[in-house]
Amino acid sequence: FFPTLTATMGYSPTVSLLLCMPPWIFSTITTFVISWHSDVSGERFWHISIPLMICITGFFLAMNTMNTVVRYLSLFLMTPMNNTGILFAWVSNSVPHSSSKRAVGIAIVNTIGMIGNIGASYFWPSSWGPSYFRSYLLCILAAVVALVILWRYRTSLEEANKTAEEEERLKGLPVGFRYLL
Repeated sequence: FFPTLTATMGYSPTVSLLLCMPPWIFSTITTFVISWHSDVSGERFWHISIPLMICITGFFLAMNTMNTVVRYLSLFLMTPMNNTGILFAWVSNSVPHSSSKRAVGIAIVNTIGMIGNIGASYFWPSSWGPSYFRSYLLCILAAVVALVILWRYRTSLEEANKTAEEEERLKGLPVGFRYLL
């Protein structure tokens, strides 16, 4: 949908397509930096949630103005939503069982995540342009739903960690496996 959005800025089709490149280069760089920091810190939730909140800001900016500079800046803020590598790492870290169960968990998350791409292709009808207010609203809704699911996932892992800690304390066992939050 990026070429659709850059086309609303009034440039030729060629320039509109070229304008799509810098936000995705930025996204690639931020994905590497955020993923590296998530790996070093051993934290997953905030490294996924903060980029989603930044994306919501980008969607909000774009839906409330037709100013070319602000709309182009908003594209840079929208691209971190594509940072799914940390999510797969989180799921992989959260399935301490066999590698086949881990692979199935990752496949399920990937399949559910790709369902959004099917619907997203219908989020940008030309009749909603050039502001695409409703399209951005749907993207904000999807990001908020994702944040709620991530929060619930984090709290369930946190509860499992507390349960394991309590069980180890009561039975006098050494510290065992803990889920990354």
